[in-house]
Amino acid sequence: MALPKAGSQSIRVRSGLAAAVSLALGLGLQLLDRTPVIDVLGSVVYIVFIACVLRAIWPGLGAVAVAATAFGFATAVELLQLTEAPQLVVDAFPPSRLLLGSAFDPIDVFAYAGGAVLAYVVLVVWVGTERVVASPVADE
Repeated sequence: MALPKAGSQSIRVRSGLAAAVSLALGLGLQLLDRTPVIDVLGSVVYIVFIACVLRAIWPGLGAVAVAATAFGFATAVELLQLTEAPQLVVDAFPPSRLLLGSAFDPIDVFAYAGGAVLAYVVLVVWVGTERVVASPVADE
């Protein structure tokens, strides 16, 4: 199977579509009863969403860099839950709970790792592997 070749615009569009699908899945999971499986799936989808948004914004980043950045960001947010900061934000703006979470759970970090692997696969298989390199500007 040949991987799709993609230019900057194509990478942005495919990444945006993948982000929209993962956002819809994540919001759909919010409608289901809370179980450990649903919680892990939500964490996995969260990483895929972050990675796809990052790739849409910076199509020059490779799939590994994007997946690793998404994992790092989510892990940092998870560790931040060990402080009072996220709860203060959620108290002021309740919808922020979807981004900041409610309590630290070490299982989420493992789910984020799985999400990073899935994000890498989505970015390679569906979005494309080609990196977009800025063209040099000619001196005048």
